[in-house]
Amino acid sequence: MAALESRFYLTADGGGRVETSNHPDRPGVRVWACTSCGDQGEGYEDNGRAHAAGCNTTTISGYLPRNHFR
Repeated sequence: MAALESRFYLTADGGGRVETSNHPDRPGVRVWACTSCGDQGEGYEDNGRAHAAGCNTTTISGYLPRNHFR
């Protein structure tokens, strides 16, 4: 099985991005975090992509939340 690479998707309003990466402790599981609203989650790559497609909440910082990969 090929390793899943880190990638990102722009949010719907273009003001942020959702970054996805491999879960550090669970092989094959993806985690994602949004720079616009601070939401985060895990699961399939589609979860992060779906959040990016609907996120219209731009914050000032544009940085990922601390420890979002736990």
